[in-house]
Amino acid sequence: MNLEVRRSIEEYVRPLAAGLDGITHFGDVARVVAACERVAGDRQGLDRDLLYLLAVFSGQEKWISKMGNASRTEIFLQSHGVEEKTVRLLWKGLARFETAPRSPEEEIVHDAVLLERMGAYGVLRLVEETRRERADFLEIARAVEEAASAPMRTRAAEALARPRREAMLAFARTLRSEHAEFGAGSSVI
Repeated sequence: MNLEVRRSIEEYVRPLAAGLDGITHFGDVARVVAACERVAGDRQGLDRDLLYLLAVFSGQEKWISKMGNASRTEIFLQSHGVEEKTVRLLWKGLARFETAPRSPEEEIVHDAVLLERMGAYGVLRLVEETRRERADFLEIARAVEEAASAPMRTRAAEALARPRREAMLAFARTLRSEHAEFGAGSSVI
């Protein structure tokens, strides 16, 4: 898949990535693609086109599952030279990469999506998401700790995740500590 085809696919996905959640935007898709490239590295035997498509369409599973969107997307991809077999693997992979990845490409995208949700960037997103749900500070700390403990499937991603995990856990510890310092139970003047 050449650069021109990738750009066309990105233009197709761009409006889909402008999430209704008020947080997601196309830059998040680009981050997942970049994370996939880092995790995959020079690993041999990967279907790079499938890996790219899984990365670009990750997060769009609900949109694709709506009536007509899968066939419209399939027609679009095939008009750009993507083989029918690759499209079938894309649909299967999108349905399972988050919870039960089965192929090396799915494992890489699984890890890339988790990496994109980690570190300072991940903390910021979690704070935005949890505050919108009216979570308190201890619930935010718990959400950050849970995100930091997400298991990676590849060694490359685990190495990239290590400093991000440490930053997230340090944030959660500090949040808990500061909350306790002036939080409920402190003496009243």
